[in-house]
Amino acid sequence: MVYACTLFSSSGGNCAYIRSGRDELLIDAGVSARRINESLHELGTDLANIRAILVTHEHTDHIKGIGTISRRYEIPVYAPFLCVNYIRKQFPESAPYLRENDAGSVLEFGDTRVTAFATPHDSCSSVCFRIETPCAVIGYATDIGYVSDQVYAALCGADGVVVEANHDLGMLRDGCYPAVLKKRIASQYGHLSNSDCASLICRLVRSGTKHIVLAHLSEENNRPPLALAAARGTLAGQGITVGGELTVRVAPPDGVCEILTAE
Repeated sequence: MVYACTLFSSSGGNCAYIRSGRDELLIDAGVSARRINESLHELGTDLANIRAILVTHEHTDHIKGIGTISRRYEIPVYAPFLCVNYIRKQFPESAPYLRENDAGSVLEFGDTRVTAFATPHDSCSSVCFRIETPCAVIGYATDIGYVSDQVYAALCGADGVVVEANHDLGMLRDGCYPAVLKKRIASQYGHLSNSDCASLICRLVRSGTKHIVLAHLSEENNRPPLALAAARGTLAGQGITVGGELTVRVAPPDGVCEILTAE
C-alpha cells in the first residue's frame, strides 16, 4: 500500500509524507520538528518511524527542522552536494546524517525507488523527485522557475503529482513586493505561476496523471480559488473535466492534503 500527502506547503514551510509498505519518508522539513511530529501523529505515525528525509534544496522553508530532527532522531538526510555543505554549516549536529543526493541519483528504500531530477531555482542546487513504488508513481516538483525537460521527466506519467502553483501573475505585478523581488519570483530561476502550472497539468493529465496537488502557493501573491480556476479553466479548454478519476486539490499551508492512496 502507498499513501502520500503534503503536511505543510507555503513560503512559510514545506514538508510532505510518503508511506510505501513499511517505509516512511519525508520530503523536506521546513517547519519545526515539533510541528512535523504533531502532523505525523494525526496520521498515526511519528518521526521515529521516518527512514529518510529527502531535501529539495537549502532554503529555510525546506530545511528549518533538520537540526532538531537530526539531534533527536538521527534520520538520514539526503540532499544535493552543495546543499549538504550549506546544511552542515547551518546545523552542525546534522553532519553525521547528511548524504549526497544530486540530480541523477537513485535511492532505494525497500521496494521504493526515488530518482532526483535537477530543477531551475535560485539556490545552491535544487532537485525534484520521481518516487516509484509497486503500487503507484508519485512526482514532486516545487520551487521551479519554469518547466524544464528534467522537471517534466520527473512528473510525466505519474499517478499523483505535487506541482508548484506559486503566484498569480496579476497579483505579483500589482502587489507590494519590491521590483527586484518580483523580477526574481517571475524569472526562470524563481517560482512557477498559476498559468504555467496549468499548462503543465494539461500535459500531465494527457500522460496519465489522475491526482494533482497544487502546492507552495504564495500567501501574498496567490489565492487557492485563483490557482484552481487557472487549472480547471485550462483543462476545460482542452476538453478535460475535473471530477471522477481526475482530482485537482490545493495543498493548505498547514494541514494534510492527500496526494494519493493506492494498493
